[in-house]
Amino acid sequence: MEATIFDKYGGIPVVTDIVRDFYKRVLRRPNLRRYFLNVEVDHLIQHQVAFVSVAMGRMPHHYVGRNMRTAHQGRGITGASFDLMLDLLSDTLRSHEFAEDDIDQVMVNIKRYKSQIVER
Repeated sequence: MEATIFDKYGGIPVVTDIVRDFYKRVLRRPNLRRYFLNVEVDHLIQHQVAFVSVAMGRMPHHYVGRNMRTAHQGRGITGASFDLMLDLLSDTLRSHEFAEDDIDQVMVNIKRYKSQIVER
């Protein structure tokens, strides 16, 4: 059985570092920070670690959060904001020395949710 991207880079400890680094980048952007007003960031990071782990090939039953549409409903997330978040995640993965092919695969996996996340 071939190792997943999740396994290849070290599992939960590495994904946790990546997600924390990613949210530091996100929260420095006023146009993205606005989506996280009144959101408990530590709680969000826990959910994102599970989500990013699945995007990296971990079995889906490890994600127990709300479905994407429900979790993002009413936030007014734009396509441009979604794309910027992907760019920031790609940059974060690159800074953690992920191979470009692995980054591309993670992006493909996350883009599958775009229609459930973007509202306008």
